[in-house]
Amino acid sequence: MKSLFKKSAAAGLLAAALLFSAGCSRDDGKTAGQTVDDSAISAKVKAALAKDPGVKAIEVNVDTHLGAVQLSGWVNTAGEKARAEELAKAIPGVKKVENKIVLKTDVKKS
Repeated sequence: MKSLFKKSAAAGLLAAALLFSAGCSRDDGKTAGQTVDDSAISAKVKAALAKDPGVKAIEVNVDTHLGAVQLSGWVNTAGEKARAEELAKAIPGVKKVENKIVLKTDVKKS
């Protein structure tokens, strides 16, 4: 009886472990180290945007994938948009910047 209990418990633990590990798998092709690097790059870009008085950082979103930074959101002027891109490009580890920031004036015209 004890043997059956031990086997059932072991099988249950194994099943739980497999289920848990399947839930933690990544489907974006990045390693854990690359994920950490991308998070650090995003944090540094956000910090640079927040420190710069020429950019409304609160309305700019930053996403990073394998060192490629994507900026999105809204700003008031073309100068703010260009400055956000300059700041992102200056961060170590950034391979390229895709600037999808939209001018608020362009939104009003649509």
